[in-house]
Amino acid sequence: MMRKVIYLAFATFLIGCSSSESPVQKKADLIIYSGITMVRPLNVLVTEFEKKNNVNIELKQGATGYLYGTIQSERTGDIFFPGSDSYRLNDQTNGIFKDHVFVGYNRLAIVTQKGNPKHLSNDIQQLTNPKYSVVLSAPDSSAVGQTSKKALDKMGITHTVYDNVTYFTTDSHRIFTAIRKGDADIALNWYATTKWPETKDFMDAIVLPENVSKPKTLELNLLSFSQNPTLAKQFMKFASSKHGLEVFAEYGFLTPSELTKTIKNLHSAHAENKQVEAK
Repeated sequence: MMRKVIYLAFATFLIGCSSSESPVQKKADLIIYSGITMVRPLNVLVTEFEKKNNVNIELKQGATGYLYGTIQSERTGDIFFPGSDSYRLNDQTNGIFKDHVFVGYNRLAIVTQKGNPKHLSNDIQQLTNPKYSVVLSAPDSSAVGQTSKKALDKMGITHTVYDNVTYFTTDSHRIFTAIRKGDADIALNWYATTKWPETKDFMDAIVLPENVSKPKTLELNLLSFSQNPTLAKQFMKFASSKHGLEVFAEYGFLTPSELTKTIKNLHSAHAENKQVEAK
């Protein structure tokens, strides 16, 4: 099954096959908008779901803030997968989102070059030190930029850190590029980005304390204007199943203990539903 994957804005990577490689492209049965960081496990599950159900899914990836703006203006698509649940929680009045399912967490981490040559710790105050080159994602361009600013605001060091930033970038991929090129001694990025095959040899991560930055809940959100809500819900159920959660855990979005707890809760919910149906 050929599937078109579109990278919206600031393209650096493409996953899957582009439309130019397939002269005849089947119309998409579902359109999913995904933040860049989570696209790898999502791509695995999309491929499996396509094969199992003989459908075609178009995956549009990009910086979460840009995707959210696109969804608001174009009002097309079926599922939105942002880098945190804040987009749904802050959108109560617009009515863009309907059902949602949990699939994992994004964790903010201090990211260093491989081997941590500067001997950095989990202290976010290090970002204020002028002897370090600092690269951050802009707060209005991505979920990681937004979350980074919240952590800095909480510690009261936002302006000091911003004055010390070497440059701002747009998303988690560009932060990785800054680390790989040696532009940054220290950055803030999602923990999971350090677990990818193409990144793990170039950088290490130090998870921030939860009192500085709590893990961000990852959810698949059904869009209110979906043209195929039944199929969209089927995919959401598949992605949040035991198998789906295991895939997200493999890519760093659930710890082993979180995976065990979430699957246990999933089984409990299924058992309760069966009891209700039996009555």
